[in-house]
Amino acid sequence: MNHRNLAAWFGVVAASLLLLGGGGCVSVVRPPPLVVGSGETGDVRVIKYPAYILVHDSASFWDAHQIKDNLIGLTEGDIVHWVDLSADDMTSGPADHPVENSIEWIKNSYAQLPDCAPVRIVGGLFSAVGIEKTTVINGVEIAMAPADPVSYFVFTRVIYLTDWVQETLGEVNAGAGHLAPWSGSFIPQTMTAPVNSGVDWTQRGAIALYVYVFHEVSVGLDYALDGCETVYGGVVWCFVPTE
Repeated sequence: MNHRNLAAWFGVVAASLLLLGGGGCVSVVRPPPLVVGSGETGDVRVIKYPAYILVHDSASFWDAHQIKDNLIGLTEGDIVHWVDLSADDMTSGPADHPVENSIEWIKNSYAQLPDCAPVRIVGGLFSAVGIEKTTVINGVEIAMAPADPVSYFVFTRVIYLTDWVQETLGEVNAGAGHLAPWSGSFIPQTMTAPVNSGVDWTQRGAIALYVYVFHEVSVGLDYALDGCETVYGGVVWCFVPTE
């Protein structure tokens, strides 16, 4: 084997390993040649375009950005949703979503109870906890450490529980007002309003910060993936013939 054949063989092997290692994130695109014919002379000219490296393909399942988004979607997916998908796959016919529909039936049945403070407080607690909205990651944390209160920590759940505490204290304050010798709530609204406004302001700020951080992390990951794809595409370019 001479040096030229050895170099060609090495190039093919290196390109194959690079493409396989990239998992399909980087691909070599070879545009088809353009055939141009002259109506006057009948001459045919073939224009060949050089190949190029495609480092980002939003339509590809193996694209790095798609993998990142799919992983985020997987971790943010509700356990109920995945259980229902498995149950529907095991049964024939249309998708029934048995767990989700059962939870909705319980909610609708509970909503038929008389509208009173205890019913609103209990219903608000279950709505704030959002058991049916437990994500896969949170479910794993709870399964691994069920006695650890931190395992149940979810940012949105904290916000909803804070709202529930405000509403419950408001219900108790309004109910205690019937025992007071004055009209209205037990603690005047002029005293509770500033506290509630401060809590609401803190919640809005926390939500805005949460969304901002999440967005910045996602954008940062995209930039990092762009850089990795560019570098990887340049390496592949060195071993893949473009002619």
